Amino acid sequence: MGITTDSKPIYKCVLVIDNTQPTGIIANIASILSITLGKKACDIVGHDVLDKQGEIHSGITRCPIPILGASPETIKEVRERLRSFDAKDMVLVDFSTVAQQAKTYEEYEQGMRETDEADLCYMGIGIYAEKRIINKATGNLSLIR
Repeated sequence: MGITTDSKPIYKCVLVIDNTQPTGIIANIASILSITLGKKACDIVGHDVLDKQGEIHSGITRCPIPILGASPETIKEVRERLRSFDAKDMVLVDFSTVAQQAKTYEEYEQGMRETDEADLCYMGIGIYAEKRIINKATGNLSLIR
């Protein structure tokens, strides 16, 4: 299941998360990245649907979202590789230790303003882009199990 039309390329969504983290932290990072991807990737969430009795069920993601595991260093490399592609429709969301350590969004904002990009340690990234771009950047990573 991928998002496509006759005139548009196939899009894909993946999360790449630090696989050394405990399961609860991985789930939390996946949730945070998914919420932002759902907001920023215009076609990722489908329309509401009705069940047999006519009850409304909110739309869910229209494509699978595999969760791949990698070290923080590899996540940073994948993020840099993705940013080097000329992909105007790509949505790239990151979650760093600055975000994890912040108690409020204001602390997160301030922490990001005070941190050089080179010093950021990424715990996860979420990507929504053309399938070929995602496969090129993440094809060597394995699913978290």
